[in-house]
Amino acid sequence: MIKESQRDYTLSDADLCMFTSNLVGFMTRDAAEFVPKGVDAAAITALEALGNAFEIFPNDAYYKNDVTISVDAKNEKRENSQVQMRAIIGCAKIKWGMTSPQVKRFNAGKMTVITDRSFLTLARQCVTLATEYLADLAAFGLTQPMIDALAAEAQLLEDEMNNISEKESLRDLKTQERINDGNELYGFVALYCEIGKIIWQDVDEAKYYDYVIYPAVQSSLSKPQNLAVSFDPLDPSPVTLTWDLVAEATSYDVYFNIAETGAPAGDYTFLNTFPTSPAMVPPIFGKRNYYKIKAKNDTDTSVYSDSVWADIPVV
Repeated sequence: MIKESQRDYTLSDADLCMFTSNLVGFMTRDAAEFVPKGVDAAAITALEALGNAFEIFPNDAYYKNDVTISVDAKNEKRENSQVQMRAIIGCAKIKWGMTSPQVKRFNAGKMTVITDRSFLTLARQCVTLATEYLADLAAFGLTQPMIDALAAEAQLLEDEMNNISEKESLRDLKTQERINDGNELYGFVALYCEIGKIIWQDVDEAKYYDYVIYPAVQSSLSKPQNLAVSFDPLDPSPVTLTWDLVAEATSYDVYFNIAETGAPAGDYTFLNTFPTSPAMVPPIFGKRNYYKIKAKNDTDTSVYSDSVWADIPVV
């Protein structure tokens, strides 16, 4: 028995396609940063091609509806067969009566409640009995064309039943194929997003979040805006941080990173919590001092503000 594949992702297929398209755009924008991580332009093009191929792959609904079309055709053939059977059995009822053994042999009372496979058997038994009784029932309206028509309709019914089985099998096969293709695509998406986050963490928060597949639940607190750093060049201690206050926030966490002058920020470290703006913080002289903040209250914490920096002179 073949083990059924499972999706490795909880996005809808449509959302995965859209995310992939956006990701290709972000990676193209950041192509120079990806090259040192082993991802070149050809890899970005291959991801785009994989996403495009997955997008046009018929979805599950396509094959389910294909099965439904065949089921409708099968039901039509069964209803046609029932009409033809009732016409044949009606001839027997006229000759022998409704409760006669001959009529009971047709077992017509079950034709509307049995399975398709059982009904097909019953229809063919009706053809056999009608052929047997043709001479007796010819005077009551039974003809060879009526028998032939039922036999042909029964064959069409069997053909449609087989068609349903084939389409159900194809549906299951294509469903697994789509899952496998989606998992392959998601594997590349997850890999490249992880690389993108590594590239931009503690460097550019906006670009970092371009590579987040499943964003965290949004905070009720707004992102702090207009963070600024200032100091007296003659006496740069302390440094003053200012920002726009955030509605519902009761305090603000300040994070910092110290780098060489002109160098990008590395990992940020928590510095202190302040009740409001402005905040006075101690600098490291002769270095580039980076800062960013988060707004807080008793139940929630905002995302980071944009970072700011200042080159603090040695005094």
